[in-house]
Parts: sequence; C-alpha cells; structure tokens
Amino acid sequence: RESMPMAHMSAAMRTWLERLVPNASHASTAIRRKALSKNVDVILGALATKKATPVSLKDLYRYGQDPNLRLHHAQFLHREVPIRVSQRVMELRCLPFGLSESHGIKEVIDNYTSYTIDLLTMDPPCEEEDLETFSRYMQYLLQDNTEVVQTMALGVIQARRSIKEEDLPDFRRLVDLVLVRFFTARIGLRFIIEQFIASREYKTGFAGVIESFCNPVLIAQRAAEDASQLCRQHKDVAPKVLFHTPGANFTEDLQFTYVPHHLHYMLTEILKNSMRATVECHAPNSLPPIKVVFVAGNEDTTIKIIDEGGGIPRSEIEPIWNFFHSTAEAPTRIEGTGPSSEELGHWMDVLRDRKSRELGGPSIPPSALAGYGVGLPLSRLFARYFGGDITITSMEGFGTDAYLHIPRLGTNCEALPAPVQMSPGEKDSTYVPYPGYTAY
Repeated sequence: RESMPMAHMSAAMRTWLERLVPNASHASTAIRRKALSKNVDVILGALATKKATPVSLKDLYRYGQDPNLRLHHAQFLHREVPIRVSQRVMELRCLPFGLSESHGIKEVIDNYTSYTIDLLTMDPPCEEEDLETFSRYMQYLLQDNTEVVQTMALGVIQARRSIKEEDLPDFRRLVDLVLVRFFTARIGLRFIIEQFIASREYKTGFAGVIESFCNPVLIAQRAAEDASQLCRQHKDVAPKVLFHTPGANFTEDLQFTYVPHHLHYMLTEILKNSMRATVECHAPNSLPPIKVVFVAGNEDTTIKIIDEGGGIPRSEIEPIWNFFHSTAEAPTRIEGTGPSSEELGHWMDVLRDRKSRELGGPSIPPSALAGYGVGLPLSRLFARYFGGDITITSMEGFGTDAYLHIPRLGTNCEALPAPVQMSPGEKDSTYVPYPGYTAY
C-alpha cells in the first residue's frame, strides 16, 4: 500500500509528517522515508522529550489473554516504541568520555535510529489483516536487538581502554547510571513487544509471556543444565547442582504468576558465576555441589544459591554490582564477526541445543561464561523490574550465598503486592536514581 492511514497516529506525528512531507497521508513510502531520514535529528529530539506511557501488568496480562485486543496493542506499540527508542538514542548520543563514538555504542545508536524511521514510515495497523505484517516487524526488532547487551559491553570496554587512570572512577559512575537506565528501559520495551508477539498463539497457562503458575524449580533445573553445559565447554568439568524445597509441596506451594524467561536468565547468570568459582577453587575430582533452596513466603518466593567457590572479599561485594566489573579477562571482538566472541559462540551452541525447550517466551541469552561484567548487574535489574531483588553474602575463603527474591505478580497480575506496585514494570520502565533527576 502506498498511502498512509493517519487516523491512529498522534497529532504530533501527523504534524511532523505534514510539515516534512506535504500531503504525507498520500505520499509514497519511499518519499516519506527519505524526508524522515533527512530530518532524523529533529524527530528523535522531539520524540525523546515525550513521556513513555505507563502500562499496568493487569492490562498487559489482559492483552496477552484476549486476542481481540491485539489490534489495540499493536496501535499502542506503533505509537510508543518510537518514543522509547528515541529516548535511548538521545541518551547514548550525549555520553562523555568518547563513549558515544565507540564502535559498539554507535552500532546501537544506528540500529535504534533505524527502528524509529521504520515505524514512522510504516503504515499504522488499522485492521486485523495488518497485524501479521506488524507482528513480523516486531519479531525482527526483537531478534535484531538480542545482541545489544554484548554490543554495548564491547563498546564500553573499548572506550575504557582510552580513559586515564584518574578519570576511571567518574567513568565507572557515569557508565553505571546510564546503563541502569538504558537496560531498565530495554527490559520494559522488550517485555511489551514480547507480550504482543506471544499473544498471537494460545498457550495453556500463559497470557502472552506471563505464566499464571510458574514453577521456579523446573526453571532452575533447566538453567542449571544450560550453565553446566557452558561450564564444561570452558572448564571441562562442572559441579553438580542439588535442589531443595523444604516444607513445600513441589507442585503447588512454589507456583506463582511470573515471566519465566526472566527467571531463567537470572538463575543462569547466578549459577554460571557459582560454577566458575567452584571449578577454579577445587580440584576437578573433588568439586563440592552447588545447592539451590526454594522457599515460598507470604510476600516473596526466595531462591538461595549456595556455593563453596572460595567466596568474595568484603571489599569486592559492592563493585560486583557495577557494570563491566569482572574478575575474568574481557572477551575480545574479532574483526568482521560482530559482537560474538569465542565464548559467545559457545553460548549460541547451548541455545541451539535447547530450542525444543522454550520457556513460554523469547530467550534472553546470558553473556559468556565470564568476562563481560554485565551478568550480575543486569540480573538484578531483571529482579528489580517487578519489585524483586538479588543480594549476595560471602564468606571469604569458603563460598558465597546468593538470594534471589521474586515477588508474586498477584493472582494473574491482579491484587499486586506493594513492591510490585512501585516497580518500574508497573509504571513506565524508567529508572530514576534520585528525586528531581531529569533525562530523556
């Protein structure tokens, strides 16, 4: 179709298009795209000043459950995604220390800019028959965006090498502030898109990617399998993982409403760290097992991961939550191969091996076994997105206990507990580091 139905576009978008392209509603796609690309800086800046629209978990659950709401959800995404993506572009463009000029960051900026132009050029979905085309683009956006974590990591690692020693503390603080905002917003953006895509097909027990009776033990077992395979590929061995559910009925007491692939990502990252520490601390023929304990409380379901990997010095507990703080050698980018490293290639093999065991939503591939320094801080953002948390206690010289606190998302996302009500996931996916903070 060459004409552009504009009824479902915001007044501001209609005004921009009419100003940039006279008779925009009748202009060809090629003409519209050319005009938008020519004025992309103005458009990104204007979109970035708009506020992201909060979407409640209750509404998202309803969108995932009722196929009759898919057109409404698609129209919302067509308006909302350009705003959220433009905000991230403008933040990344303003980074000091040469960060915005590093190859990895520039790659993310260019990709995000192209998503905005694509969506403003694209016909808004107006009829049911438009949904398939729009769904295909949303699926492409998700897949194209999968390696952003590794690409950003390599960009920051590249920029860090040129930072003077005296500037490193300021550099680290800035990186953490920007990336906490960036990745929190990215979790929210992917979540609302995943919910739309998954709602296309009915799956028992799910509303989109939200599972009504999520069983953390089953998810932990799968995460342990993936982490073990990755550990064996890098270290030749992997410790056993033992699961304990004291005082709980395996099939009933521990089940709760949650997003299973978020939980899988967090558990895999924690288990990877525990396995690496255990293998590096003990002889291959005497590896102590890692224990995973599940307890369902009134407010949270808590998962405790216990290892005997030598622990973490007390002075290092806080730094482990900083992005790109890693005790392993950073992976390098091989020219011409994109953000993949040998380690990331190993992980992609793991993903291919487990395609038949999808968890109800698109996979979030964990980083390599070690070296990027994003796994733990990103996992904590996933936990905090819905009002949970990850905490770590250590006994240096013996081992580490990691606690993953997961609040129940009510009953099918209704009657939400207080921590969830105040979480980024229940609001607009925005992280505000202190009162009065303003940004795009």
